[in-house]
Amino acid sequence: MIDEFVAIWTVCAIYVLLLRRGAAFNSRVCRRSHLANCEEGEELWVEAESPEGKPYFYHWQTRETVWDRPEKAKIVGQTELAELIQKSSEEERKEREGRGQHPMVPTNPDDAWNEYTAPDGRKYYYNSITQENTWDKPQVLIDKEGAGMPLDAIVQAQAKAQAALAEYLAQAKNNVTQQHNPPQKKEEKKDNTRPISSTPVSGTAWCVVWTGDGKVFFYNPSTKTSVWERPPEMYGRQDVDVLVSRCPEVKKGWSKGEDGGPPKKKSRSERKKEALLAQQKKEKEKPVRQMLEKPVDPAVAAELQAQRDREKMPLEERLIQFKTMLGEKGVATGSTFEKELSKIVFDPRYLLLSATERRACFDAYVREKLEQERAEKKRRMKEAKEKFQELLAEAELHGKSSFSSFGSKFGKDPRFKAVEKMRDREDLFNEFVGELHKKEKEERREKKEKFMALLAEQTSFTRKTKWSTAKKLLENDERFKAVESSSSREQMFRDHVEKLGDESLSDIEEEAEREKRLAADAAIAARQREVEAELGDKLRERDLESERHRLQEHHERFNALLVDLVKSAEATWHEARRVLRKDERYAECDLLDKEKKESAFNEHVRNLEKKRRDAFFAVLDDHPKITTQTRWKDARRIIQDEEETFSKVASNSERKVERDYRDWQEMRHDNAVREFKDLLKETKIITYKSKRMIEENEQHLKDILAVLENDKRWMRMSENHSQERDRILDEYIDVLHRKGTPPPPTQQERERRRKDVV
Repeated sequence: MIDEFVAIWTVCAIYVLLLRRGAAFNSRVCRRSHLANCEEGEELWVEAESPEGKPYFYHWQTRETVWDRPEKAKIVGQTELAELIQKSSEEERKEREGRGQHPMVPTNPDDAWNEYTAPDGRKYYYNSITQENTWDKPQVLIDKEGAGMPLDAIVQAQAKAQAALAEYLAQAKNNVTQQHNPPQKKEEKKDNTRPISSTPVSGTAWCVVWTGDGKVFFYNPSTKTSVWERPPEMYGRQDVDVLVSRCPEVKKGWSKGEDGGPPKKKSRSERKKEALLAQQKKEKEKPVRQMLEKPVDPAVAAELQAQRDREKMPLEERLIQFKTMLGEKGVATGSTFEKELSKIVFDPRYLLLSATERRACFDAYVREKLEQERAEKKRRMKEAKEKFQELLAEAELHGKSSFSSFGSKFGKDPRFKAVEKMRDREDLFNEFVGELHKKEKEERREKKEKFMALLAEQTSFTRKTKWSTAKKLLENDERFKAVESSSSREQMFRDHVEKLGDESLSDIEEEAEREKRLAADAAIAARQREVEAELGDKLRERDLESERHRLQEHHERFNALLVDLVKSAEATWHEARRVLRKDERYAECDLLDKEKKESAFNEHVRNLEKKRRDAFFAVLDDHPKITTQTRWKDARRIIQDEEETFSKVASNSERKVERDYRDWQEMRHDNAVREFKDLLKETKIITYKSKRMIEENEQHLKDILAVLENDKRWMRMSENHSQERDRILDEYIDVLHRKGTPPPPTQQERERRRKDVV
């Protein structure tokens, strides 16, 4: 009983203080509006600027903020507002000093903090003394709340205070009605579709609006949007359910007078005065009405009910249900409790644990889930790597494969995409290709060793053996085919033959057999010489002649053998000798040693090459599309297109054909120039006087050209070398002009004889 009496007495005292402060507040409102020169119906708004530099407006009294410029409002800056507040405070202080009262304005800045709600639903705090705005709750208010009563005691005291205050106000209202009961006008018929209340919803930019006919809709002051259906961001919110479940009470208007007759018509000044009094009365009752109508916070009530329900359920079961809720709501492992609070706060299972237990359970759940995700991620990565290894094995890669070509070919394969990071893919690829490179390198080394062993088995190779000849002997061997690169085979062959001598084993054997035959012949010859010594000089001379005849016979026989078997000018002595040995006539040329045979072969090849070149030059001379001015690029195309014409006369080597072609051009050019010079010497009209005659009259030059143009040698030079032709003609005329008059024939003959003697 004592606690209830104290609570009622406290509430009554607060109410009386509020009434007094309300009257003083209304007086300050009127005074500041008057100082700001506000007209009738205008409200005072202040223009400010957000941290981003965007201007916005707020009501100086209600602290309501908007982005758009309000209508029917007097706009002032923050500096002007501070000056108005200072002037109003000075006037109020003077009035109170005149009445012997002390100012009621708080002097301590820590007591001047108040909490307000922005249009987007966020809470902000304003200090009426320092004119400071902040989104963060000041430490002064936090300390005051921390030093307050426990939550249950506050709620119970608040409920008792509200009940006592309601009873007190009802009694005071009856007393005021009995004392002041002037006749009032009959209440006019009102528009019931107009809004009668608007309540902002915390955490959103929406307001719950009730109309006079009992309907409710939702309004967004930021976007100026009105909807009948509940917006998605307000689904599942208990505080919104409370706001839309009960229509707030509406203050009734004036009632009938005692006599029930029509009211007397009042003047304009009386109506204005009554409106002002009604406004002041409304402002006085507004804080009290808000206190009475303000329901108990649903979150506080739910927390109190959950605290009682926790005692009926074991902690282990509550922990399990709370973790189940965290899993169902999709709580992220890398997030914090504050960030995930919006997902779980409206679930009934959220209240199964206390605040400390919730955070501890949340942290434990996040750690467990993080470990599970790490293990799962490790398993998936291992599986992805195994599948990627399978893809690498199926891709038929080699030691020089590039990751870019592999990615462009298999980029759409699921096994390629299974490895998330491109760097991991490239590392796995490089590791796999590195192993392939080592394996291929070892295989190449083994193949090289086998190929070198194959070369060592060949007894016919010498330092002068050519690769083309050796390739024909080795191309059917598997060890030769194992080395894929032709350039590698050729390089290994060249390295091998550099270590060999100038003669092969077969050459040595052949030379040994030849020496045996020569030794036998020498023995026979020695015996014959002995006989000849006995016979005399005649027989000796006859034997020498016979020996020369036999040598000549062997030489002719070998030349005939070359003509029959060697028909290509590109054949080598090493290749030709292998072919010549197979003929029986080769053994009949024993009188010719190795050097003489090779010399005869080289002479034969030179003759073949000369014949081929002459035939090639003849074809070029007769070809209609090729002249001495034709470039090699165009001539090569013609030669390739007419393979039947040039196959018998052109070399197999393109470089050799090009060299022959350029030699032909140079030779034909030299012949044309030489023939043209002979033509000039034969032209009698050109003398040492020609240059002077041409300078005096050009007709002489025309006569010279008329004579020359009929000759084929002139036309041949004109076709291909016209500029050089003119230059040679000019030089020839200049030379004759410098020499002057030629000497007489007798003098020329004497000079010729003198030169011959010398």
